[in-house]
Amino acid sequence: MIRHLAIDVFFCGEFMNKITREMIKIYKPLSGMDWLNYKIVNKEDITFHHIQKRCDGGKRIITNGALLLPTAHRYIHLIEIKDIDTYIAINKIFKFINEQRTEPTMEQREILEYLLRQFESEHRWDKGSKGKLLIKREYYQRAL
Repeated sequence: MIRHLAIDVFFCGEFMNKITREMIKIYKPLSGMDWLNYKIVNKEDITFHHIQKRCDGGKRIITNGALLLPTAHRYIHLIEIKDIDTYIAINKIFKFINEQRTEPTMEQREILEYLLRQFESEHRWDKGSKGKLLIKREYYQRAL
């Protein structure tokens, strides 16, 4: 399942659709970070994360989106599989960010960072079916 999600994110990242471009204009990532605190090197890499999942009826519309780099997008779906409560909490914060129509505030970024660190401390040594750690080194490389 994790492999399938990573492939979906990879293909979404190959092109940036109209909604994602519109979100970048609205949320203006002046901080240089996506919504999970990963450093944006190229805005073309930003992907659209569905706050309400497509399979649950979520649409690809601005009010249901979060701006994430591919690494962050893969990571949030790993979190979804391993700790649904943390995943729901992160998406609730994304919803607040979306309603304010600006990029995340420093307080919101700190809360998100806290949730990610809690997840990492609880799942640091979790391994996949091939015996590799699920939390990859790149997931720790956030800008905050």
